[in-house]
Amino acid sequence: MHLGLSLTPFGHDPSAWREGGTMEQLGFDALLSHVEQAEEAGVDFVLLSDRLGQRPTANLSPIAIPFEPTTLVAALSTRVRWIGFVAAASTAQHEPYNLARRFASLDHISRGRTGWLAVPSTDDLACSAEYLGLVRDLWDSWEDNAFVYDKAAARFFEPSKMHVLGHKGKHFSVRGPLNVNRSPQGRPVSAQFLSEKDTVLAAHHAELLLLQDAVPESANKAAADFVRLLEAAGRQRQDVCILANVVPVIAESSDAAQTASHALDFGQADRAIQPLSAARLVGTSDEIADALAQWFEAGQVDGFTILPPTVAIGQLFFSDVMPQLQRRGLIKEKRGFTLRDRLSLSHPAHPAAEKEHAS
Repeated sequence: MHLGLSLTPFGHDPSAWREGGTMEQLGFDALLSHVEQAEEAGVDFVLLSDRLGQRPTANLSPIAIPFEPTTLVAALSTRVRWIGFVAAASTAQHEPYNLARRFASLDHISRGRTGWLAVPSTDDLACSAEYLGLVRDLWDSWEDNAFVYDKAAARFFEPSKMHVLGHKGKHFSVRGPLNVNRSPQGRPVSAQFLSEKDTVLAAHHAELLLLQDAVPESANKAAADFVRLLEAAGRQRQDVCILANVVPVIAESSDAAQTASHALDFGQADRAIQPLSAARLVGTSDEIADALAQWFEAGQVDGFTILPPTVAIGQLFFSDVMPQLQRRGLIKEKRGFTLRDRLSLSHPAHPAAEKEHAS
């Protein structure tokens, strides 16, 4: 079972900041503390969704992190050892080259622990597909061993292992190459939320897929439908890690958890500042662990992205639920260092190496 944590200062309940929230919780040290606790508990990655690329208009969201996501990842990744980071960035707000360079740089800073949550911001599927393909190709500007640093021969890199993109498409024109060496994990992990309009795009490009269904049954169906699209696109099930978004509401008794859940009913204004959707699981820590185990063992998802409604409930999940999942053998010790290692995703071979192997 793979687990991610969606990072917020106060929790995913839009009113959580009113219950003892302080200015200190908006600072870097508080966010670092959340990430350190997640790493200690065995969480695979932290998600920085940042309102999914939406710009604030009439309000500031207490759900959103108070820093630009990739800048925060650069800082956090130097302070923790192995937990991964997936940061959102909208295709409408960044040029393909600059975005590819930013995430390639992050992957070197973190030693291979980053992923890009792609937020397509156009209804033009062809434009989004061109953008995502461009970023992937820019990440392949250099083969793995292109930089030789041969002082005697005055050769900094091997020219034959540099690949100039020279792309001229309908929406973008990018020459390349990227001026960052190839990622320690081949490429940063490409992530997407599954939405009705982006299903085909995700089937061709996503390596980490996040489901936002309100109940496990619909999430399982969405996962099964997606796998069929994935195979139709010429990809295999093991090419994608599928996680379901979950809001756990944990209390000492079932009745207390139900009462707490009723208090978390979101109004329309709340939904405007909480862009993520998730299935809500309500109960004691034992009941939450049972529900996650049953869902996981149904075989449609590879794990869950946890959206704690409050910081306190997030801490309960770490201290009470995760040890139960570990005792049941659902969370196993993972080998390797990169985010791909954590998510059981393969290291992508460079296209030139694949071509050479095929010949």
